[in-house]
Amino acid sequence: MVFGIFRFRYLFFIWFVFTCFAGRRRNHPTSQSPGKVSQTTGRPFNQPDTLSVVPCKATPPIPGMVYIEGGYMIMGNLGEDKLGTGGCSAQPVTVNSFWMDEAPITNLAYREYLYDLKQRGLMEQYQAAMPNQQVFIENFSYNDPLVDNYLYAPGFMYYPVVGVSWEQAMKYCAWRTQKLHEAIKNKKRKGSPVTETAEGSSNGEDEPKRVGAHASEEVVDGLPIVRLATEAEFEYAARAVVGVADINYLQSHQRNYPWDGSSPRGKDGRFLANFKRGKGNYKGMAGESDHSAPTSNVYAYPPNLLGLYDMVGNVCCWVYDTYRPVQDTSDLNPVRRDGLLDSAAHYSAAHKASLVNDDAKVYKGCSWADCAYFLQIGTRRYLNKDAAAATIGFRCVVSSLGR
Repeated sequence: MVFGIFRFRYLFFIWFVFTCFAGRRRNHPTSQSPGKVSQTTGRPFNQPDTLSVVPCKATPPIPGMVYIEGGYMIMGNLGEDKLGTGGCSAQPVTVNSFWMDEAPITNLAYREYLYDLKQRGLMEQYQAAMPNQQVFIENFSYNDPLVDNYLYAPGFMYYPVVGVSWEQAMKYCAWRTQKLHEAIKNKKRKGSPVTETAEGSSNGEDEPKRVGAHASEEVVDGLPIVRLATEAEFEYAARAVVGVADINYLQSHQRNYPWDGSSPRGKDGRFLANFKRGKGNYKGMAGESDHSAPTSNVYAYPPNLLGLYDMVGNVCCWVYDTYRPVQDTSDLNPVRRDGLLDSAAHYSAAHKASLVNDDAKVYKGCSWADCAYFLQIGTRRYLNKDAAAATIGFRCVVSSLGR
């Protein structure tokens, strides 16, 4: 009997201490539970004359994207810079967390965009958004069937879209942003802010209302914006170095490929990416890979440790950055914008990089037509923003707005 009373008191004491401690923890405001009263003025929130505060809800998965937790990396290529494009200038940088498409944008995904434009009668934008399938034409190569069939043939549904310029990719991102916002609004979450879009603008495009000078590229009334990845974000996601906090490890074990080791083959002897293996050898022997097109299904080869497919191989991808041969940028979320530093006026027709100007945009990765050298993550090339190629596609990202 005495033992039972003692045990009851002991359990009651433990419960009392736990509830007090838990209560103290609940008093500490968080984004998910900011409290009903201001911690600085004592005024209540959500009153007619006070600030409206909406608790942060758990970020729902963004369709088709993988969450990439930000961190530190050595950006650039430690190997030889054969093209002289500045890819060998290694630089330690940090990037913030973001979401990235698990694979390059497919023909099916891009056709959804074209269909929506056509259904809304935006024929001018529809024509402007149409991929240039003439990129497959070569004088001494019979790729003619791909011109009319690559984008629409059901068998190529999950192949990467190509023939899309940087400008077209940016327009796709704006359209996808609008559709993402519409999907969020349609869920009718209680207490969630509603974002309006400026529909029926003078050029016929639907663009979200933007807030602030720099916020215009990231946030529309607190909702995510779909965009192209920066060069740094692309490299960070491709390297997929997770759970290694030792800076010495990163500096001595730079991952040059999206996989461990220096071979483009896996442990089973199979190639880990779609690239040109040698002179005249694009796909290997019969039965080794699909030969219906020079590209391949975006899920045909293994993903990296973050679950991302085709970070190198199959198609290169446009990124947001304006090209310059010298990567003199910030070490936190680095990006190269138009008109900053290293002016285009510094380059002349006599210069090796005479095509360099603010219309030159960076593209990353390795395509089906590239040799193994370009499988290195740090390699970089550039092309005019209104140009397209059979070797270049794109994928999208969304900045993390907190969790």
